[in-house]
Amino acid sequence: MIAPLFALFIRALREEARLRLTYLSRATLVLLILLFLAVIQQELGWVNGPGLRFFTTVCIIDLCFVVLAGVSYLASAISEEKEEMTLGLLRMTNLNPLSILLGKSTSRLCTATLLFAAQFPFTLLAITLGGISLRQILAAYLTIGSFLFLVSNLALLASVICRRSSGAAILTGVLLLAFLLVAPLALWFAGLPVWLGWLPNENAWSQLLTSVGQTSAMASPFTRIAQVLNLRPFAGVMDFQVWSNLGLGVVFFILAWLGFERFCGELKEASPTRAGLARSRGSRHPLSPGRAWRRALAWKDFYFTTGGKLWVGIKLVIYGTPLVIVRCWPQKLGGPPAWDDFGIATLFIMMLFIGVELTFSAASLFRNERQGQTLSSLAMLPQGLGRVAYEKLLGVVPSLVAAGTYLVLSLPLVVGSFLKTTVSRVNDFENVFALPLLLLASQGIFFLHLVAALSLHLKRAALPLAMGIHFLIIFLWAILFTGFRGGDSGLVLLMIFGFGGAAFLHFHIGKRLAVVAAEG
Repeated sequence: MIAPLFALFIRALREEARLRLTYLSRATLVLLILLFLAVIQQELGWVNGPGLRFFTTVCIIDLCFVVLAGVSYLASAISEEKEEMTLGLLRMTNLNPLSILLGKSTSRLCTATLLFAAQFPFTLLAITLGGISLRQILAAYLTIGSFLFLVSNLALLASVICRRSSGAAILTGVLLLAFLLVAPLALWFAGLPVWLGWLPNENAWSQLLTSVGQTSAMASPFTRIAQVLNLRPFAGVMDFQVWSNLGLGVVFFILAWLGFERFCGELKEASPTRAGLARSRGSRHPLSPGRAWRRALAWKDFYFTTGGKLWVGIKLVIYGTPLVIVRCWPQKLGGPPAWDDFGIATLFIMMLFIGVELTFSAASLFRNERQGQTLSSLAMLPQGLGRVAYEKLLGVVPSLVAAGTYLVLSLPLVVGSFLKTTVSRVNDFENVFALPLLLLASQGIFFLHLVAALSLHLKRAALPLAMGIHFLIIFLWAILFTGFRGGDSGLVLLMIFGFGGAAFLHFHIGKRLAVVAAEG
């Protein structure tokens, strides 16, 4: 019985072990750790506890990697089989749901765990730098490992429930955000009625929410890491956070197992659907896609991939609700911020949202065509693959209307502060505004091209790999050009590299599209 149960699991591990990308990612991570060590030893050798600062940076990067892997690499375990219509073939082999879950998800968990295991011996070198002990390192890795177990099984549950990987990624991200924000939100709502004078200091509502917030804070890996890496002693290597994360992970795995037949028992057509669009309500319905545009591929991507007008409206509400709450903040709690500060914050937040939407769009720009093996059909169109790619990119632009609307509305609030700063520093305009903006634009364009290029080479994990590569490039650049602190030569070269690398990847994407179309 044991051999059939773990057959798919063992096969998946063997496939991962044969991939060059597995060893390349481990070697890159180890190289990054060694570079961190060199920089910390050189720059902070005179500071107390440089090893602690080094290991703190490593832990923060590892936790961010776990969250990113959860919404991309781990969230597609079962949903990718649904999209490719191969889950039925797995069921025909007499594999039970438990075998499929172990083979498709737990194998990825083991791969990610081995990635952290590769960096463990090198992080022990932080002890020689001072400021940290072996007990702290072990406790930190147990914290990261238990959180990885929780995220992996949470992503597995989302992958079982959702039909598509994009939906599983969104559901995983929402649930993770809720898990990490429960503690501060519960504590805030516990004190809110007391601040407003609605309830006395000692009341059942505040005590209940305070208890929930404190328990959630104890289960948070970020709280645990801060406690472990603090100079004050902590209780033990195995704490409530480790046990709670492992327990929640087991609960999510059991829920995925129990719900497998309910959500995966009947396979439906995996063709692109008009997510949430009004069907058969007439062309005059406000959410109806209507007739196809002149750019038919742009119309198809806007309605079939990004959700169309419905999701634009939903994002308008999601993005706008916090802004309305901030502007209507009661005076008893400090009142709303100044209009200048509110406009600047809105501008940067909306720029961040636009960047996030463009990043996920770049990662999934050609996914439907690759899964449906329709690139070869598109290549036969007289307009060519280049124009096909541009039209698909054009279909993403209307989906940015929600964040773009609030960004445009924030501009009149920012103009005054911008003009004051410009007049006061007119002689230093290039260094204060022009160069940073051009540098940011170059790196953003390069990163989007890198994500799109990797998505044509990899079936999954293109986004986290692109983020790792881009971070490594920036880090290496910072090491190489530390001698340019007095000037802007290093930043100018980085800007040129960004635009040049984006141009190279732009042509590479065109060639790779032709290769993928020929293979399909």
